[in-house]
Amino acid sequence: MARVHEIQIEPLTAGAFAPFGKLIDVDGRTPDHVAASGTQGWHVGFESGRPLVSLLRTPFQGLRFRTMERHFHVSQAFIPLGGEHAALAVAPPSEGASLPPLDAIRAFLLDGSKGYVLHRGTWHSLDRFPLRPPDTRFVMITDHETQDDLAAAYAAGKPAVLTQEIDLERALGVTIEFVA
Repeated sequence: MARVHEIQIEPLTAGAFAPFGKLIDVDGRTPDHVAASGTQGWHVGFESGRPLVSLLRTPFQGLRFRTMERHFHVSQAFIPLGGEHAALAVAPPSEGASLPPLDAIRAFLLDGSKGYVLHRGTWHSLDRFPLRPPDTRFVMITDHETQDDLAAAYAAGKPAVLTQEIDLERALGVTIEFVA
């Protein structure tokens, strides 16, 4: 049986999240443009091939997980659409095929007030885990190339080329549990 590695859920702030990505939030910044109507706009950096927009609905499944992944050629954006508060696990990019150290994995509270964009190579939990039933919903912006590569890898039972997934239980003998 795998041992459980607990990670404390912390508030999602621009400073705390900076090693992993950027927040989609006004955060006191000057708008990048202002329309004649007065609508203000802030640009969000995003790197990809052909953008793919998906709606994700994740049911409550408890607060433990064992798989993390990172994408080599795409930043991914997640924008909340509703549902319960959720937790996200992230770890900084690592060199080569090396795994993220357990003590580098952090958890952030997604309260629905802001989205986020992951830097390329940032390790992350596959889901945004609802803290209670029934579910949480996010818009994900990724790219077709990464999704097609993952679908082909799953179908063939082989590793993806553009994404590295790790099973922490198999590799390190641990599962991760979020702690509020």
